[in-house]
Amino acid sequence: MLFRITPFVLTTLAASLCVHAETIQLPAVVTTAARLPQTTKEVIGDVTVIDQKAIQTAGTISLPELLARQPGVQISSNGGAGKATSIYLRGNSAQHTLVLIDGVRIGSATLGTAALQHIPLSQIDRIEVLRGPAASLYGSDAIGGVIQIFTKEGKKGFHPQVELGYGSNNTISASAGISGGNDDTRYALNLAHFKTDGISSISNPKNPGYFDDKDGYENNSVSLSLKHRINEDHELGANLLQAWGKNQLDGYVSDSNYVARAQSYNYRDETQNGSASIWSKNKLTAHWNSLLNLAYSIDDNKNFTPRAFNDYHDKVSQIKTAQTQLSWMNDFETQAGTWQLGAETLEQKVSGDQQYDKDHRRINSLQAGYLGHLDILSVQLNVRSDDNSLLGRKNTGSAAFALELTDAWQVGTTFGTAFKAPTFNDLYWPNLGNPNLLPEESINKEIFVRFNGKEISSSLTVYKNRVSNLIQWAPAPTAADPYRWLPSNVAQAELQGVTLAADWQANGMLAGFSYDYLNASDESNGANRGNELARRAKYSGTAYAGLTLNAWTLRAEIQAQSKRFDDPANKKQLAGYALTNLSANWQVNKEWSLQARVNNVFDTEYEQVKDYGTQGINAMLNLRGQY
Repeated sequence: MLFRITPFVLTTLAASLCVHAETIQLPAVVTTAARLPQTTKEVIGDVTVIDQKAIQTAGTISLPELLARQPGVQISSNGGAGKATSIYLRGNSAQHTLVLIDGVRIGSATLGTAALQHIPLSQIDRIEVLRGPAASLYGSDAIGGVIQIFTKEGKKGFHPQVELGYGSNNTISASAGISGGNDDTRYALNLAHFKTDGISSISNPKNPGYFDDKDGYENNSVSLSLKHRINEDHELGANLLQAWGKNQLDGYVSDSNYVARAQSYNYRDETQNGSASIWSKNKLTAHWNSLLNLAYSIDDNKNFTPRAFNDYHDKVSQIKTAQTQLSWMNDFETQAGTWQLGAETLEQKVSGDQQYDKDHRRINSLQAGYLGHLDILSVQLNVRSDDNSLLGRKNTGSAAFALELTDAWQVGTTFGTAFKAPTFNDLYWPNLGNPNLLPEESINKEIFVRFNGKEISSSLTVYKNRVSNLIQWAPAPTAADPYRWLPSNVAQAELQGVTLAADWQANGMLAGFSYDYLNASDESNGANRGNELARRAKYSGTAYAGLTLNAWTLRAEIQAQSKRFDDPANKKQLAGYALTNLSANWQVNKEWSLQARVNNVFDTEYEQVKDYGTQGINAMLNLRGQY
């Protein structure tokens, strides 16, 4: 069988098909699923959109926390605000999710991940989460999907805004911005500050890095958006988002007897993350739309450790990724549908203390697509070719079909291939890199059923994703070094799952849930064959209910995950948990609102990473003014 689903899952799905997750309600226009604007009804891909209202209602203090409440998303965090966080989209590796800001690729070319923990929610207008392979649209990394962040834009008129918040662990947040413009020119400028005393990163006293203190975090950020319409056919614009972080950590240094020392040293890092772009949208003919985009992104990390176990002077190490991207996308509208042709060139450069054999690479890409709506049948086809200066050419493709049974019911299927290029660390880390590595590859198949009614809507997706050539450490002995290990293409994984999302809304009341069943297994030929992939729960979900009473909005939600394992050998188990969160919003008047949120109401103890801390009961109070 293409999909193997337990009887428990089938029973759950049969009982729940006529409901749908809150965040599956899409806005009027979605861009990530096809790399061109679509109405909500045209979208074939499995997309969740988190709009500005949902961001404000959530009341969370970090982007990873908000994403963790979405269908198909699990996270793990190393000990509180600002700490290293991994996103598992449909159970895929954290390196298999592509992150974009306003269409610009961000992240580290050495680690292979994007530091989402440093992107402040206060700078975000909306988020689109595309689940499933998208390499035929975006190239490398999009094996599990794409998370695209859109920064705030200007509106006609003049609109100042301010927000102040205070919460547990002496957490302070403040943001202010202005936006405005006229029919032709729009602008938005936003500044934000966040600071918290935090919690101890490592919570287990038996861990050698444990130190009984709080590891704080501070983030300062700015975003800017400019647009100018020359005429009805031509528009120019620019976007900027930059965030600077200061982060305290736990750690240790071993002495000559391999005993852990120096835990009291102020382990810390300083970061800069963000993107900038300038673009031109042009309607070149009545049926030809063009988008030219020049962009730059940065991922810069400076880490501070002691020089030795008995020398607390700072030893500073730095690693930086800079990416420069030029893309030209063209859409051609015909009676048969929209055809798409695009070309991109991306240069990735790494620098810092490590001297790599090769420190830059260029990827030249061509892509083509078709999006058609033929009576009751919708079709999306995409192909892409990426030529990497260090690894050679890689071709990918995808096909998606949706059948509109009625105005409310839709069924469909998608198929896609994807890949992940090895990181610079994998390829060229001094004395430990393997320049012969191949890209990781995947083949994904899925089917879906969707219902969109007046008050009730639902979505059910069943998928199977097989990933091969996965890179992990493996023996690579030589005559000179019989015990040598190197990164190698030796692993395989199979990810099968079901995502069910639910939402009901009527008469000032709302309720819903999302449920995920995930069977993420190691299919490599080794001791771990058949084991669950580390830090992926087989069962996870959220449920919520809310009520609006005049100027008050009240909401309760539960987040839950089943047990997971912290290691590939499945020896270190992380217990399952459920968290209850409550929030209340009071609309004082048209411009001002007051929001209170209490997370983990029952002070549940849980772990996302073995020995690392998580927050107990915590609260946040926010005052927001918008004109």
